Amino acid sequence: KRFKVELDPDSEVLSLIGSKEGIGHIPLAFINPKDVVLCPSPGYPVYSIATIFAGGEPYFIPLYEENNFFPDFSSIPEDILKRTKMMFLNYPNNPTTQVATEDFFKNTIKIAKAYNIIVCHDAAYSEIYYDEKNL
Repeated sequence: KRFKVELDPDSEVLSLIGSKEGIGHIPLAFINPKDVVLCPSPGYPVYSIATIFAGGEPYFIPLYEENNFFPDFSSIPEDILKRTKMMFLNYPNNPTTQVATEDFFKNTIKIAKAYNIIVCHDAAYSEIYYDEKNL
């Protein structure tokens, strides 16, 4: 309800013992040998390791301060995007603390639809809040 998403608990929800279990196994369901998975850098090592276990190829997308710690999708070569089957995102981000904007997510959805990419958003820190007084 908080995120304004409707889900069918019988076909769209899977209980896990922790997010690492889901992150570590989802490439096994969707990634074939030579498929590319976009992995943020810096990022949680399980994104790339799970990709390798599934036979896929991690492609690291740097999170630079000059891009407000968002991936620059325009810097990814076209041949890589055509082979990409999945991307991992993590916002609020660890370790940068960047919080994603609505525009960022809209752009991500646009790229994902254009190239038929599964977006895996690791929202492990969605319950951490910041205000100006505590920065």
